[in-house]
Amino acid sequence: MAEVKFYLEKRKDKTTGKINTINVPILLFYSFNGKRLQYYSGYRIDASKWDEERMKVKKNYSEAADINRELTKLEAKVEDIHNKAKALGEKVSPEYFRDRLNGKRKDAKNGDLIWDSYKEYLESLKVTHTKKSIQESTRTNIVLKDFSKERRWSMTFDSIDTIFWQEFFDWCYNTKGWFNNYTGTHINKLKAFMNWSVKRGYTTNLEFRRVRRMQENTEIIYLTFEEVQQFLNHKFKKEEYAQMRDLYCLGCFTGLRYSDISRLLPENILNDKIVYRVVKTKEPNIIPLNQYSRKILERNKSIHPIYSMPQIPKVKTSEYLKAAMKEAKLTRVVQIVHFKGAERYEESKPLWDAATFHTSKKTFVTNFLERGGSLTTAMAITGNKSYSVMRRYFKIADTFKAKEMERIFG
Repeated sequence: MAEVKFYLEKRKDKTTGKINTINVPILLFYSFNGKRLQYYSGYRIDASKWDEERMKVKKNYSEAADINRELTKLEAKVEDIHNKAKALGEKVSPEYFRDRLNGKRKDAKNGDLIWDSYKEYLESLKVTHTKKSIQESTRTNIVLKDFSKERRWSMTFDSIDTIFWQEFFDWCYNTKGWFNNYTGTHINKLKAFMNWSVKRGYTTNLEFRRVRRMQENTEIIYLTFEEVQQFLNHKFKKEEYAQMRDLYCLGCFTGLRYSDISRLLPENILNDKIVYRVVKTKEPNIIPLNQYSRKILERNKSIHPIYSMPQIPKVKTSEYLKAAMKEAKLTRVVQIVHFKGAERYEESKPLWDAATFHTSKKTFVTNFLERGGSLTTAMAITGNKSYSVMRRYFKIADTFKAKEMERIFG
């Protein structure tokens, strides 16, 4: 593993021919990929005041603490440059290090616009983040540029202050008309970028840490078991609607996300179980089949030459799902509540218009609990690890039971 080391320069005096021991430069050495960087630290010391074993100035020297502190910073900077290069897939050389140590490549400072740093941040995400997460962070970058242009706000690290947050919230709520959840997504992505920038020494501005993470618990929209059966048994004239129905209903009977259903391969169906690795969390999972999921998989196994389920373009899923549900007469009216800050907004929609593919997972959990399943098992099947989030479904199930009790016994 590459390691930064410090040595005194071994240069002979031209007059005496002996190694210089007075006012000798302290050099940094760094070996990497079969190459070696030699760099002047900017400090000099007499050889008698240098500890060769510790590669530090001896403690009994009056300026030892200051010089040693700066050498430690220089060591960290070299390692940080190398780590960034790895994350960005850049080839390093001694010149590469010298340019950055000497400031010839200008990294972002507090007074510079943040766009180059954000671009570097997006590149660094490719190492550890999913494609979807990177797309969301990219979208936040576009949002920030739109805000900067429309509000004429110079986006520097220093300018992300209390006034910025007031302006940004006003722009999101009143100019763009966004609700808390969507606004909160961009807030959280911006905070993640700022944290990354602080760790790399691009800024010391910590004002963003005062802004709380935004997330509101919206209503759980789901199909009752009878509505799922109504949808599942409807005879569609358009094949794409029937395929969309099967994709959605498989989610209703397994708790699988669209990203997982669309990638199911025949080899994922093993011993009457779905064995797969979750796309979002990358965690392995096993889901037992039931009579409904088994039948859906069986009738779709030959439609696509590679995958177990039909392949519908992602951009068409919402359009096809709403059209199919509308044709199947899923018209129960549901109420949707949103917030802009503390201001409440309510709207009522027919179920077919309010539903998204994600409601299939909510449908699975709700019906699973209403029909006697345990919360622990539901969490194991869906791969959801947040108990506080899953507890919300108990409230839905209890409400359903109370309504049924009232309907039956009065």
